[in-house]
Amino acid sequence: MELRPLGFGEIFDRAVTLYLRNFVPFAAIVMVLVVPFAILQYIIALGSGPEMDVMFRVLQNPQVARVGHIPTLFDSPAGVAAFIVVMLVAYLLSPFVMNAVAVGVARLYRARPVEFRACYEVVIRRWLQILGLLGLEFLVIMGWYVAAIVVAIAIVFITMAITTTLPAIAVIVGVVAFLGVFFLMLPLLAPLLVALGFAMYAVVIEDQNPVAALLLGFSRVFNRAEFWRAVLFSLATGAIILGASSIFSLLSIFAAFVHWPLLEAVVQTLPTAVINPFAVVLFAIYYFDVRIRREGYDLESSLEHLGATQPA
Repeated sequence: MELRPLGFGEIFDRAVTLYLRNFVPFAAIVMVLVVPFAILQYIIALGSGPEMDVMFRVLQNPQVARVGHIPTLFDSPAGVAAFIVVMLVAYLLSPFVMNAVAVGVARLYRARPVEFRACYEVVIRRWLQILGLLGLEFLVIMGWYVAAIVVAIAIVFITMAITTTLPAIAVIVGVVAFLGVFFLMLPLLAPLLVALGFAMYAVVIEDQNPVAALLLGFSRVFNRAEFWRAVLFSLATGAIILGASSIFSLLSIFAAFVHWPLLEAVVQTLPTAVINPFAVVLFAIYYFDVRIRREGYDLESSLEHLGATQPA
């Protein structure tokens, strides 16, 4: 497959083509995350029956919400434990699955088939570096979160000072302040997540250590040529995933109300099995597109090296 810079339309078109042609192997790779996730979702669905019953009664009679307690998943230690386990499974397994799919895309670029064992062999060899990068990325996300809180608090104090002297425009200032926080932090979060994803690929595909991979990820995204492309790519990808996931969410709510926990668990895991592989393929193609724009022949050489370490 030709390695050349692609437009946004070509990136999405290539992702759809590769995904549909290799749906079975990509879905098999993602099953490593889907199967344990589905089991945990089924356990949670079994315990959510009372909550759904009360919510259904509230919809029929809103007065119930004023006089009765609405049970939630977090009312019991078992529910809290199940939620924590689901989050940990997703957090720890996702980077391995994400990298295995990216290795599969790299194999397609070098005219090799997507093979479950070959893709995971490359990833497993780098398990320690992956976990190290996970820790670094957690610190980066927490840093962004703290910065967002500090900026929000600062804007609140500035808004209060302005509205104290000019109460007539308090509402306008408040709305402008809220929009300012939103539009200031969101454009930074989207490319930040892209950079962290690129760093995870660099650990496996480029054999980089966690620190070097993190620096590479930021250098490839936070520059004049790529920053706004990363923002637009993130927004477009997020809109596609959100739209497709909304359909499954509606089906999941229906299954919960009619007390079909097995169907609820299946519907909740379908996005992971169907949508997520496409999203990862799309993201991997964008990663290779950024690299070919910056590195050209060096990317082809690195892919040849990656393919040479795997069975044909």
